[in-house]
Amino acid sequence: MTDPLPLPLGDNAAYALPLAEGGVLLVDAGPDIPGTEGDTNLEGGTWREIVALLAAGGFAPGDVRAVLLTHWHLDHCGLAWRWAAEGARILAGADDIEPIATGQPWNDARVETRLRTLIEHGCPPELAARFSQPTRRRPPVYRWRACPREAVEAVADGAEFALEDGASLRVVAAPGHTPGNLVAFVEATGDLYSGDTLLPGTTPTPGLHFPAAADGAPGERWPSLPPFVTSVERLRGLGVRRVLPGHGAPVEGEAAERLFVRFERHHARRSTLVRGLLEERPDSAYGLVRRLFPHLPDSRIAQALTELIGQLDVLVARGEAIAEPRDGVLVHRLAS
Repeated sequence: MTDPLPLPLGDNAAYALPLAEGGVLLVDAGPDIPGTEGDTNLEGGTWREIVALLAAGGFAPGDVRAVLLTHWHLDHCGLAWRWAAEGARILAGADDIEPIATGQPWNDARVETRLRTLIEHGCPPELAARFSQPTRRRPPVYRWRACPREAVEAVADGAEFALEDGASLRVVAAPGHTPGNLVAFVEATGDLYSGDTLLPGTTPTPGLHFPAAADGAPGERWPSLPPFVTSVERLRGLGVRRVLPGHGAPVEGEAAERLFVRFERHHARRSTLVRGLLEERPDSAYGLVRRLFPHLPDSRIAQALTELIGQLDVLVARGEAIAEPRDGVLVHRLAS
């Protein structure tokens, strides 16, 4: 079996797989990072790097027939617009198409909504206000241009692509990291292209997601951790022998199995801890963070609070906890 061509771009990893029809399919587009601070040259930076990496494998940009985006985050879809300009099909989960086709404004429109959600879950407004303050960005600086909507196609769970070596790459819907999150699996080799669903250096945690409402504005929050846990359980049953992640080097054998075990144990243990705190007394997500991590610096509160909201979502989905508004703050208690 032919190994994929790895395309490392800074902290990100994309992959090129030769297709039976000729040309290649990319798993993820790669981030759009300029070569230098203030660089507006759209032919430089990571675009030049990924073209050089393809050339080393014997391919030109025009050989890229399709780009399968695992999810909409700009470090994975940043160069999607550039591949579309080269004639490639841009494939994504249906629920991720809107941010891919909107670009940076999609994220910008949700900043205040995220802050209001943190406050709703008990975060003091003065602390939440700090999270909204602009910070000095350090290189790399990611650009996020919208990909033309007509160039982005929804790809279904189970869609297959014939590879040059006779194997097939199968798309697997894995909602959690984002609503339309995808991974891809080659059954013949046991290779799983995991995007950010499984990572060798860390245990992925939930985010705050607000799909668009009918009028295009940020809609209701989509609880992401319950489907995330379900997706990883489903993937574990595929017979994965090697994980090729969106960040870090591939891992195989027992190391690949440990990624599943670590994910499951982390979230199971955290869920048990949160349930134990609720047995003592009802509390907001922010109150639970302060009780669980009493020495956590303020700079890390937003990240911890986001995960605690996800853990509470899991308990609510299981029918073990109930959320009730009290004086404008959501307080969770154990179900009777």
